[in-house]
Amino acid sequence: MKEIPIYNQSPEALGGIFIAHHSVKDTAELSNKLEAHRDDFFIFFVVTKGHAVIKCDMTDVELNARNLLIVKPFQVHYGQDISADAEGYYIGVAPFLIPNSCLEIFQNLKISEQLNKIDPAQEEELFDTISLLYRFFKGSNPNKNQIINGLFNALVYSFSNIFSKSQHSEIVFKNQSTLIYSNFKKLLLEHSFLESPSYFAKQLNITTSHLNDCVKVSSGKSVTYWLQNTMVIEAQRLLYYTEREVKEIAFALGFQDHAYFSRLFKKITKETPLEFRRKFRG
Repeated sequence: MKEIPIYNQSPEALGGIFIAHHSVKDTAELSNKLEAHRDDFFIFFVVTKGHAVIKCDMTDVELNARNLLIVKPFQVHYGQDISADAEGYYIGVAPFLIPNSCLEIFQNLKISEQLNKIDPAQEEELFDTISLLYRFFKGSNPNKNQIINGLFNALVYSFSNIFSKSQHSEIVFKNQSTLIYSNFKKLLLEHSFLESPSYFAKQLNITTSHLNDCVKVSSGKSVTYWLQNTMVIEAQRLLYYTEREVKEIAFALGFQDHAYFSRLFKKITKETPLEFRRKFRG
């Protein structure tokens, strides 16, 4: 049985952010990534011209000019049809860079809500910000990473506003596994990731085995993975945005043993906390 590939972020990403401008002429170069796959990061597609169809979690999503589509980490997706005049921006973002207030909005979106039209009143400002982000990403500047991060922060809140104001009313059928996975992710925002899988299963009134099966079916990953992933994202935020020592960060996250925290962080990310800080902050 063929496994669905999981792609990591491009090595060209800067501080967890990658942006590219694509036209149909680039399709040949991207053909090897157009088969069904998952990504371990967020993707924002902003279509400026033409038409495209992307299948996301078994649903055809039709994109037209001035549309914004979000693809969440580990959703299965691939391109199906791209018009000859299609153009737009691809923005890939490491989850730790998404503020919690925006993350909650994005994670709770149904498939029917992940595509949205850009309000004409916001259009000029939004495209100016995206264009500026792209120009700084491609250019050179002594403070390039800081500028890119600042521009993305402005952009992600604009994206969040667009989705939070969505007036979609289409009812989408959610099977039990998807519903349990969604409820588990909501609980993760409210409770400590240091709790055991059985704790979350108890909160949902199901067995640990059933919870793990549902999460695995819906995301391709186990409950333990998502607990560790949530810990890593918060640790990465503290490493990236603060000057705290690793020991302080470990204690802030609830670890009694900072050495164990560092070992776990390296086991999951393949780099130590300080290596992560140096890589993303220079």
